[in-house]
Amino acid sequence: MATLVITGSLLSLSGIDSMATVKAGATCKKVGLIKKSSGVSYKCVKAKNKLIWKKSTSSAQSSPTPSPTPSPTPSPTPSPTYRDWVGTRSTDSGYLNDYQGWVTPERDLSGKLKDIESVMLATGRESGIYRMAKYELGVERPKSSLTNSSTDLPIGQCQISEPKNSRYTRGFPNLFELGRREYFNRNRIPGPKMVIQVIPIYASDTAKPIGSPRGDYDVYLDFLEQWAKYSSDGESNIQVRVPGEYLNFSKKVTDYALVHTNPPEHPEHVRFVNDLLVDVDPKIDFTGANLIIVIVPPGTPLIDFQQAFLKNFDTKEGRIEAGSTKYPLTLEQLNSVKFSNFLQPFWWAHELYHVGLGLEDHYGDGKNDVNSEYGLGWWTMMTPNGGDLSAWEKWMAGFITDSQVHCLSSTAANTRWIAPSSVKTKEKKLIVIPLSQTKGIIIESIRPAGLYYKIPKESNGVLVYVADLEIFGTGLGLKLVLPTNRNPNLPPFFLSQATLRQGESVITNGVKISILESGNFGDVIKVEKTP
Repeated sequence: MATLVITGSLLSLSGIDSMATVKAGATCKKVGLIKKSSGVSYKCVKAKNKLIWKKSTSSAQSSPTPSPTPSPTPSPTPSPTYRDWVGTRSTDSGYLNDYQGWVTPERDLSGKLKDIESVMLATGRESGIYRMAKYELGVERPKSSLTNSSTDLPIGQCQISEPKNSRYTRGFPNLFELGRREYFNRNRIPGPKMVIQVIPIYASDTAKPIGSPRGDYDVYLDFLEQWAKYSSDGESNIQVRVPGEYLNFSKKVTDYALVHTNPPEHPEHVRFVNDLLVDVDPKIDFTGANLIIVIVPPGTPLIDFQQAFLKNFDTKEGRIEAGSTKYPLTLEQLNSVKFSNFLQPFWWAHELYHVGLGLEDHYGDGKNDVNSEYGLGWWTMMTPNGGDLSAWEKWMAGFITDSQVHCLSSTAANTRWIAPSSVKTKEKKLIVIPLSQTKGIIIESIRPAGLYYKIPKESNGVLVYVADLEIFGTGLGLKLVLPTNRNPNLPPFFLSQATLRQGESVITNGVKISILESGNFGDVIKVEKTP
């Protein structure tokens, strides 16, 4: 449409007559006529079967016959963005349940993460977890009446502890001898205060370095760093140190039995650590580091350099007790190794908790059977693709502070509110009910935040589980208390329906736990002794 330049010769051609005085609402003779009066344009329109003048809000325009426009070549439709993965969303705006569990393919991955997921799906594996959804607690609060927190028990009574003879880390080390307690406190990693020292190496039997170590493995290192910072509700100081280039390793990496199933004390793992330090200790300042990650250039065959647990790096700056090799970012021949799913960023964190804090898996007996020892099902980081670290273990690691824990008696009636365990806040996040020094009931609120971003909407709610640390065995000691009014084993993942919802309750160990109110703020929970 071309804008008309109004001249005396064009007025009559365009149907515009500015000589007569008109006003809005007065009758006119022909639809489309335009007149000006006192500098204001009016147009003749049809309204309620009458022709009247109406004030025009735009300049008069000519109406040339449009020429045919060729159809444009369609451009590719960009992938939709379902959430902001960088910024932080207020819980007052609600949660985004974009997925149906960990197996659901992602919707807007790009770059290396998209490549990793694509090869996982192409080789029959699950999509997995690649990033986190950041939320901060808004101003919305529950309306229920709450019991005064002054009735809480001393916090030390809720530090359910491993028995003295336990070789596991499922609870606090208070019953351990002094040396083991000190070791535990030094190695609460990954945690809110940690210095990760990356050792990038290449050898005659690895791929040749092309990019920088940080650039090659940024999606993994950023994942660890950002998740640890976000998860900390108290003080945090997280550093990831990476040399600018790969360092030459004078041996062949294939000369060592670096495999996931070997313990860090395996002679070949010990020999690798010692030989590694001979080459890299003069080139790296290890001051302050408390966790080691060893990587090789992408393209190195997976079978040649596998994920393996390492410990006791005796550097010239002192001993670093925890470390691990990681699979190279090689997206070929995944079937050549058993644990190639460890290429997902989620599994880097999972495996580091084995060698750092010493956490156990919570698979139960691994049968995925509600009539068997099912443990925590597929909930929490220490189960298959289960999501975020449990609030219980976040407390052990230092992400959740003592001030965020309600320590409640098993014999008194109390009503407490807890915020979602994976939302950023300093409010209370955890309820612990001690039954003995080595046994207790643990309660946390679950929403699709943090690494739980893939849970479906029907999984929002409250997880109740019992820590019975006198039960020994791989995957045992922590067990969900399941709802009785529905099948908790429905899809999309094992025990995805284990969360309690508003109006529901369970009874365990003589304690009744009821959900009185639920919302974006979390859940209000009543704890009382059963009659």
